[in-house]
Amino acid sequence: MGSSRHAGAAKREVGMILVIGSYTDSLPHVQAKGSGVSLLSFDRLTGEISPLFIFGDLRNPTYLALSHDRSKLYAVEKLSEPDGAGVATLNLDIPSRSISLADRLPAHGDSPCHIAIDEKGKRLFVSNYMSGNLVVYELDDEGLPKGRIVDIRRSGSGPVADRQEASHVHQAVLTPNGRHVLVCDLGADEVARYRVDESLIDPLPDMVTKVGSGSLPRHLVFSPNGRYVHVVHELANTITSYEYGASGLRSLGEVSTLPAGYTGQSAAAAIRVHPQGRFLYASNRGHDSIAGFELVEDDGSLRPIGHFATRGRAPRDFAIDPSGRWLVAANQDSHALTVFSIDPTSGALTPVGEPFEIGSPVCVLFAEE
Repeated sequence: MGSSRHAGAAKREVGMILVIGSYTDSLPHVQAKGSGVSLLSFDRLTGEISPLFIFGDLRNPTYLALSHDRSKLYAVEKLSEPDGAGVATLNLDIPSRSISLADRLPAHGDSPCHIAIDEKGKRLFVSNYMSGNLVVYELDDEGLPKGRIVDIRRSGSGPVADRQEASHVHQAVLTPNGRHVLVCDLGADEVARYRVDESLIDPLPDMVTKVGSGSLPRHLVFSPNGRYVHVVHELANTITSYEYGASGLRSLGEVSTLPAGYTGQSAAAAIRVHPQGRFLYASNRGHDSIAGFELVEDDGSLRPIGHFATRGRAPRDFAIDPSGRWLVAANQDSHALTVFSIDPTSGALTPVGEPFEIGSPVCVLFAEE
């Protein structure tokens, strides 16, 4: 394991922190060069990035979630279960630009790939990819997973033999009213809904939506008004838009994340909505771009804006700052972050400066002071 260390002088006047999760241990699909969880300063005026601190005491802390009071970070350790797949709670001290370990638990599954926290800070949702299960941890008043645990084991398969031999849970997202969680099961080509209740979560879904056969639903995002859900499909390289209601999801249409005529290999990854709700973006690994769309709130449709090269390989994740001015993309395989400015009128992305070198970046979070 690595060690916690400061990596540069803090810029107290910046007022914005980037938190990056990374691969530290190589796997068949990734050559790891990461050091752990990194804190970086982000200049909100220029988009310049500089190093602050590295917490190196976790293995493959690839995906992160930030508590609403910004005092805790939650991280998965993306490993096989025998190798120590885990869930870590970290103390985040923004004024001192530091991270320390508060708690670590087993992930109760294989290869955890996503983690999320509910709005009240009472539940932690961990998606275990290889074992196909969603684990829900009860959080105490200090934000620590010290209470009950519910382990939901999904079953299913799809037509893509090497990717869909079984269920593969990839993401869990709370509905805007906090009463349900939507789960992307990439292996079963399903989006399933589970009711959140006093027992943490109902272990049986109350709604299951089948998506396109062999499309591999990976991540989803709600529109700001809560009326629409947009699901990005890894293998199909598409986004399907749905109207969300009490009865479930009603398909509204589909768009490609790739430009017309593109014939190369590519796999869609992350999807995000702009804070002002006008634009939506998705990342393409292979085409190595961010696809931009205008989000039409009246009918939930998506109008293409363009495709913007990430100046690196395999943009696994990206984040938009709370002001909506900046987008930062994590180029996992070329070991760098790329900063874009966002045009507030058109939604177009313009690269700013040179890519910031960092080993095997995956998750990107903004943490305001």
